[in-house]
Amino acid sequence: MKVTEKILLGGHISTSGGISNAPARAAVFGFRTMQVFSKNQMQWNAKPLADQEVTAFKSEYARVGLRKTMSHASYLLNLGSPNEEMRVKVIDAMHLELSRANALGIDYVILHPGSQKDTTEKAAIAQMSEILNSTLSESRFTKVLIENAAGQGSAIGYQFRQLSEIIDGISQKDMIGVCIDTCHVFAAGYDVKTPEGYAETMDRFSSEVGMKYLLGFHLNDSKKEKGSRLDRHEQIGKGLLGIDGIKNFVNDKRFRDTPMVLETPKGEEGYSEDIKAIESVLR
Repeated sequence: MKVTEKILLGGHISTSGGISNAPARAAVFGFRTMQVFSKNQMQWNAKPLADQEVTAFKSEYARVGLRKTMSHASYLLNLGSPNEEMRVKVIDAMHLELSRANALGIDYVILHPGSQKDTTEKAAIAQMSEILNSTLSESRFTKVLIENAAGQGSAIGYQFRQLSEIIDGISQKDMIGVCIDTCHVFAAGYDVKTPEGYAETMDRFSSEVGMKYLLGFHLNDSKKEKGSRLDRHEQIGKGLLGIDGIKNFVNDKRFRDTPMVLETPKGEEGYSEDIKAIESVLR
């Protein structure tokens, strides 16, 4: 049995030539899930999705047999900014991200919540919850998964406590969740490399956030050491988290049906190598 049949493994897939091309690209690797950008991640606005493109995407999605897919929100968003102009732009951008994901039938929008720059942590977290409340209320299908941060600068979300506090402020708790990035959690200082440390970390997540909110993973090795608070992804098995760390996640039976998406530096060029590395430790 292939590794992609044992776990719900996927990768971040290019939408070059149109988003409807992405499912076939995912199928090349045997992926049963994937992540895409539904628009340019470095721009605020986007051309509306053409009906023909939406229909083609859904058709290819069904043909390939994908499920529990993700779109990644723009990197420009900072839900914690106290700047009123930025706040308005972020709300509009979140509406756009969710609207596109809903139209395409994508399950999850992955969100970096932002930072506390120019404000306090408490105020930033309160505003993050407020913005999510105002946008999630219009989502028919797609949930938002908050991605844990590595802890660079004043980023919010590198501590499980912070993720919990954002979720505490959400009214529609059935529309919110968490996506754990393995590089980020390691860089943030959590020991997920040893079996004992991994078990303790997951117990801590369960206690502080709740396992019911853990709905996705980004599988990445780390170029930097534990506690570095630096977001530097590496190919699977070639970083300081190492294959021993990745092994803990992919062999956790609780997550066999939870999407695990590769975001490694080589992208599609490196996925075959990443899959082989995972296969070498998958029980």
